[in-house]
Amino acid sequence: MEPPPVIPARARFARRNAVTLKLLFIAGLVLLLHVPLRLVNALQEERAKTHARSIPRFIVEASPRAELADHPVFEAYRTVGRALKYALLVLALVFTAFFLFEMLGGLRLHPAQYGLVGAALCLFYLALLALGEVTAAAAAYTGAAVASSSLIVLYSAAILRSWLRAGVIAALLGAVHSVLFVVLRMEDFALIAGTATLFAALGAVMFFTRHVDWHAQEAGSAAGSEVGR
Repeated sequence: MEPPPVIPARARFARRNAVTLKLLFIAGLVLLLHVPLRLVNALQEERAKTHARSIPRFIVEASPRAELADHPVFEAYRTVGRALKYALLVLALVFTAFFLFEMLGGLRLHPAQYGLVGAALCLFYLALLALGEVTAAAAAYTGAAVASSSLIVLYSAAILRSWLRAGVIAALLGAVHSVLFVVLRMEDFALIAGTATLFAALGAVMFFTRHVDWHAQEAGSAAGSEVGR
């Protein structure tokens, strides 16, 4: 009987820490995607100032400040600004779902695939800004959410290798965008609603991972090869 092959120490380290490294990568990607989100926020602030300067001075002087603030376009800009405050939470929730599919479904996703999903999520805020300038806030939100989610769901069907898994992602995105829409409408209770969402999301992750043997996951295929012998 031949002795088992000797695995280099570096390979063993990489294999045993694959889960930890993936979690660190996801956390870093969430922070990195904060850069384009800040650009979207700067764009909405710039366009809000430009739109305010385009209003004739006599209209500004004749109209109460509160009435101008309730203009649909300015409401759209405020909606984008408030939505961006929850962007990191949305990114973390969606990436967590893909990570759980990796751990529980035996899949292996490339960092580039996480990056493409993150780009589609960022496009939601840009689409919300663009549509908010030409249509009502609710319609703009719905259109942006449907466009972004469609990209992610269709892509998920390919990378997750199952339409059922893609359906789970679709349900998650629908729930996330629905909760976010309610939170944006409940401005006075936004903090408590956002906190409750975090508790619900963390509870769901704990529930679905309560039986996961993380040590076995970090050991990778080594455990499987030992069982097979």
